[in-house]
Amino acid sequence: MDLKPLDPQITLRLLEGHEDTITPLAAQREQFYQNQTCPQCLGASFRKTGDARFLFRPGEALPRYWLECEGCKCVFDPHSGLVIKMGNVAKSLEPAFPILPDRED
Repeated sequence: MDLKPLDPQITLRLLEGHEDTITPLAAQREQFYQNQTCPQCLGASFRKTGDARFLFRPGEALPRYWLECEGCKCVFDPHSGLVIKMGNVAKSLEPAFPILPDRED
């Protein structure tokens, strides 16, 4: 499904006279994302990603992104703390599970 953006001039006319409540919330949410660290490698450089099924919650105007660490590719939800995808476990500071070599006996 293609989304057609609204003409900016029409948008400005529709919003005229209304208080801007989204911009401060968006700045606060962006600061929240910037203050996160990767739960796996403690990296601080992320790419926002998400699943369309979980981006929006009832009663919230802004999307809730997942963050993908650029260092180890771990994907996690900063709002709940859940790790969605482990990424490269070898780059983590402490492996979440022991890595054992394959033995052929």
